[in-house]
Amino acid sequence: MRRFLSSTVARLVIAIFVLQLACGGIAMVLLHSQIVQVIAADRTRQIFDVRDDLVGAYYEGGRQGLSRYVAEQRGSVGDPLIFVAIGPAGATGGEPLLSHIAEMPDIPQTLHPVALQLRPAPGGEPVAGVAIADRLSDGSGLVVGTVTASDRRFNLAFAEAITLTILLTAALSLVGAVLIGFFISRRTHAIAATAEALASGNFAARITGDARGDGFDHLRQQINVMAEQIDRLVNQLQSVAGALAHDLRSPVARLKASIETAGDTLDEGPALDALQLARADAEALESMLAAALELAKLETGAVGDRRQPLDLAELARDLVELYEPLAEQGGTALDCGGEALTVHADRELISRCLANVIDNALKYGGNRIEVRVRKDGGWALLEVSDNGPGIDAEDRVRAIGRFTRLDNARTLPGAGLGLAMVDAVARLHGGRFELAEAKGSGGGFGQGLVARLRLPLG
Repeated sequence: MRRFLSSTVARLVIAIFVLQLACGGIAMVLLHSQIVQVIAADRTRQIFDVRDDLVGAYYEGGRQGLSRYVAEQRGSVGDPLIFVAIGPAGATGGEPLLSHIAEMPDIPQTLHPVALQLRPAPGGEPVAGVAIADRLSDGSGLVVGTVTASDRRFNLAFAEAITLTILLTAALSLVGAVLIGFFISRRTHAIAATAEALASGNFAARITGDARGDGFDHLRQQINVMAEQIDRLVNQLQSVAGALAHDLRSPVARLKASIETAGDTLDEGPALDALQLARADAEALESMLAAALELAKLETGAVGDRRQPLDLAELARDLVELYEPLAEQGGTALDCGGEALTVHADRELISRCLANVIDNALKYGGNRIEVRVRKDGGWALLEVSDNGPGIDAEDRVRAIGRFTRLDNARTLPGAGLGLAMVDAVARLHGGRFELAEAKGSGGGFGQGLVARLRLPLG
């Protein structure tokens, strides 16, 4: 979860969610503001309409006509939210004419409604309202307004509606953002998986999917085109290397035979010593060509499928027994351990891989070597650990490459193809070959190197 939250896709999902939520909230605030403005405009228009009706009644029927109009609750005067207060004429005494209000408000004459507090009934609680004040021709004051207590109920109802809307918007925004993030993540992981397969040497890997015409589809097509070009170039290079190694075997064999024939005709002396050195170089060249040809077959898939259930622990014990005399002769302790694990593999190829790794450890690995078989998740690990000087981290990838010989190996015979063949066999079986420090590998050396062949279980 922490890895997801720190990923770019997660940040994109959160950004989309926050943006959608903010847009929804802003839209609701603007809607509320618009509704409040519409209500205020309608209320103002209603107040002016009532005032005009009252003034019209006054001019038609005088004070008595106005009193009848108010008493009979004509027009909007009958609205319980509308209140009317008409003061006594001129300076004469008398009671004001009131409708839906307990007393005459004391507000100045205004052109626009003003806020005020009023009592709808004697002794009642004050409520909020807005009203305008005018004056009739007889000098009496006219106040017309409306109670705004319903605005609070409207605000509460709207707040509930906003809360519900925001919750729904948040849920829908979150679902939409997660779906967008899932879609992007799935497409990018498919591309990354194919790129990883190409990097591991599987040049037949391609990104599958339907053509959708979007940017991901364009990227998929271009990566597939690139993979096809790489596959074609690598196959051509491997074919040339294999053909060259094959064609050179016959001249090298004839050269070796000629050297042996010449050596048989010479007596002891410098000439014979030179021929023996030339013969050793010819044999090394012949061995290098054979290894290169075998590696080319492995990498091009020319080797037949001979995989069958194979007990790695048993194979390790057999190879250790085979190499024990050579190890004892060199003063090296060679041990074997681990658990019985079965893999589906080519016994001959895995045996050659383990032999190459043990041979390398005997040459460069110090005085103690352990071959160990163990399980790591869905993988079977065949490890060869030693307590030698090891290989620097920056040189380990290069050491697996073909024809690579590190500085400490140049004084010993070899073609630089042994670990490259192990890597090719590992990839042929759907696994990989790794070099790591011996510390923490289970060998208990605290230094040295671990050559690890990782194969899928089953």
